[in-house]
Amino acid sequence: MPGSNDAIESLQFTLPDGTLVTRFGARVQDRHGRERGEEWNEIGYGPNETVDPATGLPRNKAPGRHLTFVPQYHQNRTWGVEVIDRSRVPNNTRPVLIVNQYTLVDFLPGGVAFFRAFDRPGDTGFGWMNPGQLVNDKVAICPPTPYPRNNTLYNANLANGDCALQHWTYPGHAELNSDGFPNGRTVQARPLVAGDVVEISPSMFSTNAAMQAKGDFGGIRYYSNEWTYVVGQGLRPWYGVQPRLMNAPLPLDTLSGGIGSVSYNYSDNGSFMFQQPHNHTGMQNMQRFVEGRRLVHTNFTTGKHNEPGNDPHPNVVGLQGQRFSQSACIACHTNNGRSAAPEIGRRLDTMAVRVARTAADGAQLPHPTYGTTVQMNASTAAGTPQNWGGVRVKEFETRTVKLADGTDVQLRKPVLVFDGPTPDTVSLRAAQPMIGTGLLEAVPEADILARVRTTADQDGVKGVANFVFDPETGAVHLGRFGWKASKATLRHQTASALLQDMSVTSPVYPNRSCDSNPAGCASAPKQRGISEADLQQISNYLALLAVPAQRSLPSGFPKGVSAIEELDVDSRQVAAGAKLFEAMRCVACHTASMKTGSNHLFAELRDQTIRPYTDLLLHDMGPGLADDYKEGQASGSMWRTPALWGLGYTDKVLDREGTVGYLHDGRARNLTEAIMWHDGEAAAARNRFAKLAKAQRDELMAFLRSL
Repeated sequence: MPGSNDAIESLQFTLPDGTLVTRFGARVQDRHGRERGEEWNEIGYGPNETVDPATGLPRNKAPGRHLTFVPQYHQNRTWGVEVIDRSRVPNNTRPVLIVNQYTLVDFLPGGVAFFRAFDRPGDTGFGWMNPGQLVNDKVAICPPTPYPRNNTLYNANLANGDCALQHWTYPGHAELNSDGFPNGRTVQARPLVAGDVVEISPSMFSTNAAMQAKGDFGGIRYYSNEWTYVVGQGLRPWYGVQPRLMNAPLPLDTLSGGIGSVSYNYSDNGSFMFQQPHNHTGMQNMQRFVEGRRLVHTNFTTGKHNEPGNDPHPNVVGLQGQRFSQSACIACHTNNGRSAAPEIGRRLDTMAVRVARTAADGAQLPHPTYGTTVQMNASTAAGTPQNWGGVRVKEFETRTVKLADGTDVQLRKPVLVFDGPTPDTVSLRAAQPMIGTGLLEAVPEADILARVRTTADQDGVKGVANFVFDPETGAVHLGRFGWKASKATLRHQTASALLQDMSVTSPVYPNRSCDSNPAGCASAPKQRGISEADLQQISNYLALLAVPAQRSLPSGFPKGVSAIEELDVDSRQVAAGAKLFEAMRCVACHTASMKTGSNHLFAELRDQTIRPYTDLLLHDMGPGLADDYKEGQASGSMWRTPALWGLGYTDKVLDREGTVGYLHDGRARNLTEAIMWHDGEAAAARNRFAKLAKAQRDELMAFLRSL
C-alpha cells in the first residue's frame, strides 16, 4: 500500500490560537444540486412538463445536470476553497467564518453564496434560487492567487480585507435550527457557535478574454457542488430535511465511505453517483481527479473522449496493440460501475474472459492462442476495428430452488462458446464497481490479516488471505483487488487491466508478452505505452472516487414533490433489514465496518471509518460458483468477498447500457438469485435466508438497496 507520513496535500489543520482551517477543491457543474431537469417548485411541476392523468404526477421529467461533467471539465475548471473558522478561539466573543477562493482563472464578483432561505414563502427553489441572509457580495476583486502551500495561511491581515486574495466574510451570524419552522417565519440571527450548520456553494464566473488568454474557448459561467460546513468541525456529507430539503449533516453511521461520502442526490443524476470525488477532496487533488477521469473516458486508439465537447487526449493516441477487448476503461466499467450481464448470443467483450492451459502436473499456464485473456477485437493496420476471437453465451444452464414459503427461484449459469479454440480452463469476469477502491487500499494490512481464520467458525466460515508478487519489485504483498484478490495496489490493478483488457503497456508491464508469457515479462523489450505520469493519474482518480452515503433516512421533500426513487426510504424497514443481515451472520464475510490507516499518500483516505461490507479475504463458495481458475492462494472455488457499498445504485449507474448481473460472471439477475447461489462457507447464511418470510426478505432487500 502506498504510504508516507506526509500527505500529498493538507485538508485541515489547526493554528496555534485554535483557528480551524479547512481546504477543499471544487469542480464546475452545470446546474444546482436540487434540480430535476428544470426548476423545482412547491407542486413539483416545471413549465415544460405535462401531467400523467392516471397518477396526477409530472411526466417527461428529464434528469438534472448537477453530477454531470461539463465539456473541458479537466481544463481550468477546478479551484480551491478555504474556510477559516474562529469559533473555537478562546475568548473570541464574535466568531467569524472567512471563505477564500484560490483560482486559476479571473473571477467576477459574487462567487460564493451562504444560504438557508427556507424562511421566504415566495422562494420555491429550496434555498439556492435566492441566497439567504448569510451572503456578502461586497467583496474585493483581487488578482488570481495560486493554491496555498501545505499548512501555510495566506493573507495574514484578513480582518482588514487585504487584497492578497479574494475572500468572503460571514460576519458572526448563523441561522437557527430550520426544522419545523412554518413558511413565512422570520429567523433571527445570533452569534456563531460550534455545531452550527452552514451551506456553502461557490461558483465560477470568468470572462471570455480571461479564458481565451489560456487557449480555452469553453464556457465561462458555472455552478459547483453544495457543501455543508459544521462550525468547529469541517465539511460533512448532507441530506435534505424539512421544510424544503434544507441541508443537515448525515449521521456518522450512514457514511459508508467516511466523511468523504457522497451526499444524498436530489438532481436525479443517479447514473453519475459512482463518478464523484470525495466530499472533502483537496484543492490540488480535485485537479488530479478530473485529469485521471479524462484518461478513464478516453479511447486509447483514437484519443477521443466519450463525452462531447472535450479535446482529444494526445498522450494516448495509438497506444493499443492489434488485439484488445475494449479501447476505454468505461466501456466495461459502465459509469464506473459493473459491466452489463451476459446475454445469449451477445459477444462478451465488455467482460473479461480469463483462460489457461492446464499442464499434466496440474499447473496453469497461459493458453497458446489467447495468453491469459481472450482479447476479442482487433485493428487492421489502417485502424479499422475487426472481430477476432469472439466469446458468446451459447445458453444458460438452469435449475430451480424453493424458498421455505414455496417461492421458486430460478438459478442460471452461462455456457460459453468460442469462435476460436476452446480452452480447458475458463473464467468469465464482470467488471467491478470502481468506487471506494482508494479506501480499501488504505486499510492496514495487519487489520485484514487479523480477520484470517485457520479454524472454521460454527458456520464453517474461515477466510484466507491472498498474497501476490509486485510485478515491478518482486516483493510479496497482500492481495486486495480483483475477483480473487490477485492485485495488491491500485497501480497494479490499473496496469493489469490496461494490459489484459485494452492491450496497453505501462511501466509496470512494458511489453504485451507480459500477458502471453509472464515468465519472460522482465526480459522482453519495452514497447510504447502509457507514461508513468498518466498511469499515476488513473491510479489517483481511482483513489479519489467516493462512495455514496447509505440512504437510510427519509428526505424532507416539499409538499406535492414526489421523492426520487432511490430516496424513497422506509427507515423502519431498512433498520430491520440491517438487523437481519447481522443475525443471519452475513457479516462473517461481509464485514460491516473497518478503519483506514494513517499513512496513505492521500489525506482524504486517512483515518476514516468505512462500511464496505467486505473482509477482503478469500472464501470457498462451493462447486456451483467454481471456475477452476487459480490465482495465487485462490483455488477455483475461492472468491474475494465483494464490497456491497453502492449496491442500491447498481441499476441507476448501469442506466440503459444493458441488464444488471450480479456475482463474478453476472449470472444472477437479482439479489435473491445471488444469495441463493452462495454455497460452501456461505451455505449456512444462505439457508437462513431461504427460511425467511417474505416480509423479512423485503426488509433485507430494503437494507441492501440502501447501501
